[in-house]
Amino acid sequence: MRILLHSYLLEAGSGGVKRNREVIKYWKKYVDEIIYVPLLGDMRRASEDDEFRKKMYNEIKSLGLEIPEKVSEVIDSEVIKRVPINMSKLKFDLYSNTTQYKINSEISKIMGKIDADIYYAQQEFPQMVDFLTKIAKNRNVGALIHIENFLGSLTEDFSHFYKAYSSMGLSGIMYAFYVTFLRSYPRRRKWVELINSRKVKFAFSVSEPLAEIYPFMRKIYTGVLKPGNAFDKKLLDFRDKGKEDYSVFYARLSPSKGVLELLKIWRKIDENKKLIVMGKFSDKKVEKLFMKNKPKNVEYLGFVSQDKLIDVVSKAKVLVYPSHFDSFSLVILESLALGTPVIAYKIPGIRSIYEGLNAVKLVKEGDLAQFRQEIRKIYDMPTKEYEDLINDKKLWEFLYEHSSWEKVALNELEELKKVVN
Repeated sequence: MRILLHSYLLEAGSGGVKRNREVIKYWKKYVDEIIYVPLLGDMRRASEDDEFRKKMYNEIKSLGLEIPEKVSEVIDSEVIKRVPINMSKLKFDLYSNTTQYKINSEISKIMGKIDADIYYAQQEFPQMVDFLTKIAKNRNVGALIHIENFLGSLTEDFSHFYKAYSSMGLSGIMYAFYVTFLRSYPRRRKWVELINSRKVKFAFSVSEPLAEIYPFMRKIYTGVLKPGNAFDKKLLDFRDKGKEDYSVFYARLSPSKGVLELLKIWRKIDENKKLIVMGKFSDKKVEKLFMKNKPKNVEYLGFVSQDKLIDVVSKAKVLVYPSHFDSFSLVILESLALGTPVIAYKIPGIRSIYEGLNAVKLVKEGDLAQFRQEIRKIYDMPTKEYEDLINDKKLWEFLYEHSSWEKVALNELEELKKVVN
């Protein structure tokens, strides 16, 4: 089987990119060839930066993937120079909702049709899926949907983004309107168009059944990948290293991950209870708000090495994770592997994976008082009860099921084969 990918693979950092790279490592053993067509933004950057161009080719080659010869022609073309770089958010959204689709068409004329059994975008952006439909020789085109960028309707979108960004005040509420109408709505509309025109055949999720969230996806083949994610087994070696009297939060530091709500939660937690925050801020405005409102018992370590992160998380009493955006949280999975219980919002992606595990306490989204109550319960828990919590039989069974990237990769590959057959 020949798979053509159009996905985020370079500059690994996010959970999604890590997942993409991990599954590809195992696919190589079981398929004839994996072809990779870089993202337009990466091809644009390569057109100006020879060092990046060389790095891109070397990195893709190191993953065992093949880049079509025509990609070099695209990089050297005048068309790719029309892809803007260093855009403001508004310019990016206006570009991606209109001009990018025209550029997709022009680039596809240079690329021509590429022979493969299946064409797969490991993200849900319709711009990527649209591009695949233009270079595909058959209808086996689809994507992995992360259920973060749009929901089933405008009302659901605004409610979703309001909860995520209202922690920033009026500017956050305005941003929720902006994202709803200039980002989510156009993306959903394009998906509907692609499906109705019979250009897309399938879509997968790592948590929620897609046909329940998106009625328009009932017209295509959908599936939930189980297991959809895994952790590195070496994390289990750091369990039972001893707990210290602090809580931890790590992720991309943005309002959508609840980083500003954390401060509201912690402001009413006992002063002797410390919170350690790790990660990189999504933008300067969020960083400024965080630093301005940070209580004394909150310590920000910045973006730390993997070894440091493992050490801090494994010794923490609890992971506090009031995230509004997650389809399958690797942060929660890794914390559980390290023997650290979790308190999180009961959002669909997290609920569908972690509900029923005693070590994951789920709180109604936005209920800060209940969140604090669960934190206090963890701190007040007798040692024996705490140890039973993180060594629960059901938790160990869950960790075993999610401890193999090869299992994740083979399961996804089987789903792709179903589409082809």
